[in-house]
Order: sequence, then structure tokens, then C-alpha cells
Amino acid sequence: LFSLSAVDKNILFNIRVPRVIAAFIIGAGLSVTGAVLQAILRNPLAESYTLGISGGASLGIAIGVILGKTPLLPYLAFLGALLSLAIVLLASIKKRLSNPTVILLGVALNFLFSSLVLFIIAVAKNEQFQSTMLRLIGDISYFSYGILYAGIITISILSLILILSGRVYDVISIGDEKAISIGLNVEREKRYALFICCIIAGICVSLGGIIGFVGLVIPHITRSIFGPMHKRALTINFITGGSFLILADTLARTIIRPLEIPVGVITGFFGGLFFLSILLKGRYKEMW
Repeated sequence: LFSLSAVDKNILFNIRVPRVIAAFIIGAGLSVTGAVLQAILRNPLAESYTLGISGGASLGIAIGVILGKTPLLPYLAFLGALLSLAIVLLASIKKRLSNPTVILLGVALNFLFSSLVLFIIAVAKNEQFQSTMLRLIGDISYFSYGILYAGIITISILSLILILSGRVYDVISIGDEKAISIGLNVEREKRYALFICCIIAGICVSLGGIIGFVGLVIPHITRSIFGPMHKRALTINFITGGSFLILADTLARTIIRPLEIPVGVITGFFGGLFFLSILLKGRYKEMW
């Protein structure tokens, strides 16, 4: 370390280390929110990507980039995520949708938001086109240091709040009637959790774009190894999710050197295979 040249030190401390930190905090946030969403919605396929939350956040990011409102990107991403979640929840409550149908609705919203994002990109100027694409394709190499520092603090604090509420999610995951019978205000706890998950998802999209399936794969693996108790599982999810995305980003940088592929391609590939295995084997009924 001490023998490194000034250029090497600059690359290490201004590029490599911040990127590793960004990968860890994004992976940790996505993993924790995925586990919480699966608990409160009692849907083992739920996560910010499959529910369309990430897609809504990406639309907010695209609008912010085109309007030149870079400092507002986290807020616009949060509003987009909140919009998507509101649509899913309202539709599922009013239409009494089944768990698989809720996921299909989330996927449909992702397609809708993606189409709107592509339209925005199509009418954007060249420099805006490149900036928007880099922010949305799941590329951790293109992030704002200001958003990173704010994201580290915000995601860490909000994840800690979710972890400390682990016992609440244990009860909710059993069923609303059981939770209400012991005096738990289920609707209030769900609203708090969903609000926090939207904030975390918005920050994650602001930092690294759409990185799918981290919140699906890691919680399932953690639950199968360490059990369903959420206080412990969420802590492990935070660490494991962050470590997983660091590994995925390392693969993205090195697998076809000197070219670099977006980390979203890596997580999408492995996560997509995992998602298909759950659906084709019908394991989503057994894993909850």
C-alpha cells in the first residue's frame, strides 16, 4: 500500500474503495428490503424488483436526469418507488389478488415504467442519453459521491430500524389475525415498513440503477440456512447481501476484461435462474 504511486493511490481510494462501499450498501439495502417485503406481504416472491418498485424509482431517476435535477434524484426515485408500490397495494386490496398475481402486476408495472423510461431516453439529448442509461442499467461505476455518503448513513439507519422490528415481522408473517389478537397494529406496522422500503429502494436505484433479484435470492438462502426469525435473518441479510453484490460487481469488472459489463447483468442472470426454479418447481408454496 505504501509503495503505490500517486496515480494508483488515487485509483484505489477515489474509485475502487468507494465502488466497493457502494456495492455493499446497495446489496445490503436490497436484501433487507426484500426480506421485509416478503414477510409483511407474506409473498416469497416479493422484492423491490418483482413488485415494480425499482421500475418506478428508475422512472423518477430518468425524469430527474432529463430535467437536470441531479440533486433531487433520490427524492424523485423515492416518489417513483412509492407510486409503484401504491398501485400494487391498491390493486391487490381492492381486487383481492393472489400472491402470484401480485407479482405479475409488479412485472407488468416494470414493463410500463421501462417503456416510459425508453421514451424519455429516445427524446433526450446525447449527453443526457448516456447519463440516463448509465444510471439505470445496473452499473455501480457511475454514482454521485454525495448520494453515496447520504446513502450509507440513510440505508444503515433504516436497515437497523427494520432489523430491530424483526419480531414484529415474525408475527405478521404468521397472519394478520394472529398479530391483531396479541394487540399489534398490523396496518400501521406495514405502512411504516413499506415506507422505509421505498426510501431504501429509491436510494439504491439512485446509486446503482436497477439491480434485480438481490432481494429475492439472498433472503431465501438466508432463511433456508438460518431459519425464519427476522431479527437474526435481517442482520445476516444485510451482511450477506452486501457481500454478494461486491462479488457480483467484481465478476462484472473482470469476467471479460478489458471490457466491463453492468452488475445488473450478473445479478439478473443468476437471480432469473433462481426465480424460474422457484416457479417451475412450485417451491414458492413450500418456502413460506
